[in-house]
Amino acid sequence: MAAFDYTAVDQRGRQQTGVLQGDSARQVRQHLREQGLLPVTVEAVSGQPSGTGLNREFRLRRGGFSPTERALIMRQLATLLKSGQPLADALLALTQGEQPARVRSVLAAVRAQVLEGQSLASALALFPRHFPELVTASVSAGERAGRLNAVMLRLAEHAQQREQVGRSAMLALLYPVLLAVLSFAVVAGLVTYVVPRVVQVFDTYQQQLPWSTQLLISSSDILRQYGVLLLLGLAALSTAVILLYRQPERRLRWQAAWLRLPLLGRLLRAGEAARFTRTLAILLGSAVPMVDALRVAARVVATLPVRAAIEQAAAQVREGKSLARSLRGGKWLPAVVLQLIDSGEQSGELAYLLDQAADIQEQELDSVVGVLTSLAQPVLILMVGLMVLFIVLAIMLPILDLNTLVGG
Repeated sequence: MAAFDYTAVDQRGRQQTGVLQGDSARQVRQHLREQGLLPVTVEAVSGQPSGTGLNREFRLRRGGFSPTERALIMRQLATLLKSGQPLADALLALTQGEQPARVRSVLAAVRAQVLEGQSLASALALFPRHFPELVTASVSAGERAGRLNAVMLRLAEHAQQREQVGRSAMLALLYPVLLAVLSFAVVAGLVTYVVPRVVQVFDTYQQQLPWSTQLLISSSDILRQYGVLLLLGLAALSTAVILLYRQPERRLRWQAAWLRLPLLGRLLRAGEAARFTRTLAILLGSAVPMVDALRVAARVVATLPVRAAIEQAAAQVREGKSLARSLRGGKWLPAVVLQLIDSGEQSGELAYLLDQAADIQEQELDSVVGVLTSLAQPVLILMVGLMVLFIVLAIMLPILDLNTLVGG
């Protein structure tokens, strides 16, 4: 039995969409006709980017599920399983709940695979954009260990935590970004529209203008005549940088240089350390083998040098080396994290101490980001004030000279 997305029209001509399960598309069409609906499209739900219509829309959605949606699915599924419902019935209850159509489509396809005898992890792996490898690996280990409920709840907490961290960072950066954009717009408007009208007064007088006024007039002329070209050039430069950044070799060199910078490097290392330790804690807590957990955690981090260091550490762990000694060679993890990992290996509580290390790194990251955003606001205000002061002085100085000349 498989899941099918359908689009049908009722007797009043209204379009309806949804998900039905059946042995074939013909059976689903027959079932729709029995309900008084005229089937328009009936397509099998799949994790591959093919097909058309609604099915194609949710499969080609780049982001898959948001962390909030994924957390809700995991928490609801864990609650239903804990109440004693079979897995197939729990998935059916989720497909019949108040979920968006694309969520119900994916869950129906997962249930269809489970009914065919596949494990939940195998069914989730068919939708990598909706359920990342961290989820599938943890679920697979949870199924083998008989701890699926606990694993689901842990994954839900992790997804919610990531959503909160992302939202906090976005809110922290929102005000400085808006301030910078508005400041640029105000200064550009002054230079482009206000200055040309004011400096027309100086054309009737043959006097030497101050250097600041000449610079302001030249800047205004350049922006008015070549503003569109400058924007196009900036867009072309940005596109070229993005294309160059997509090359793995160049991206590796750039990211390695960023990690060595004093402030930016500290932020990047703290973020990667928090992401790595949190992921590894979840996987080890779900009874995933160490080498497999390191392989999955390497794919979670964003920077290529850190990913290469984790993969090298995984190879050393496979050869019998301890995790702390293997990671110490990468020189990207803070000393406190390495100490906690070493203590965790010796005490047998590695997953717990990895969680503690992730908490420490996330707190440090929040602290640094908070300080930077607090400093960015007065710095931006000071820069805008200085630019406006320069414009005012560049306009007022010739006017004062004219008043002196007329008075004389």
